[in-house]
Amino acid sequence: MSQRYFESVTHANVYAKFRPCPPKQLGNRIINYLKEKYEGELSLCLDAGCGNGQSSNLFSSDFKKVIATDVSSAQVTVAKTMNHPSNIEFLVSPAEQIPAKEGSVQVVSASQACHWFDLPQFFKETKRVLCSNGIVALSGYTFPKFIHPTREQDFQRAFDLLYYQRTGPYWGSGRELVDNEYSNIVLPFEDFIREEFWTEETRTTISEFVGYITTWSGYQNYCKNHGAQAGEEILTEFTSSCLKAYENNKDEGQFTIRRKYFLLMGRKGKE
Repeated sequence: MSQRYFESVTHANVYAKFRPCPPKQLGNRIINYLKEKYEGELSLCLDAGCGNGQSSNLFSSDFKKVIATDVSSAQVTVAKTMNHPSNIEFLVSPAEQIPAKEGSVQVVSASQACHWFDLPQFFKETKRVLCSNGIVALSGYTFPKFIHPTREQDFQRAFDLLYYQRTGPYWGSGRELVDNEYSNIVLPFEDFIREEFWTEETRTTISEFVGYITTWSGYQNYCKNHGAQAGEEILTEFTSSCLKAYENNKDEGQFTIRRKYFLLMGRKGKE
């Protein structure tokens, strides 16, 4: 059974505001891998666990149609209010029940999502809907790496306290797959590869970063168990630790970060 942690509209809204959008490099690599053996029309891509469409946009310019599904009606509701390309159709549907005909899909993608799926059932559906030489692409990203000449470790300690100790017990079991960078996931195809890359360095403020933390399912579950005030307190603790590390540095209140993306791709053979 899949795991569900993104059910409220409030959570979906902060998710849309603060979650990073996958880099175009990711979408380009998936398309290039598909075209290594597939020569037909790019008519349909399926983005499973789409959230509010952060990854769906990667495919809209290459495919005639993108079907973006999520088990959370709140996520889909928010997605439909956003400025997405018109050829993306958002549907409420579990990843284990793909709303597409047999052999009709060229790419089944799941970005920062498949760790919550019932993977055996998802792979069964993926095999059903993929055309010959169609591919499944499972991608994710690690927590940000802090970049600073002298204070990297201070920021990391503050982050580790928040993640491992404060919110650690409130994450679903699927989170372990992300921490292991999907190394434990085996695609059910003979033709498959794994790749990874780092994004460019970007600047963000502490307040924006705290907004990102509020999108965590672990943080949301912590608040459900201990109350909103307790949630604010652990965010304040993190913020205070980071500000203290700056020691009145001119960059106070800002981070430079990078993210590591990992990508598993498998190809369905000709039948």
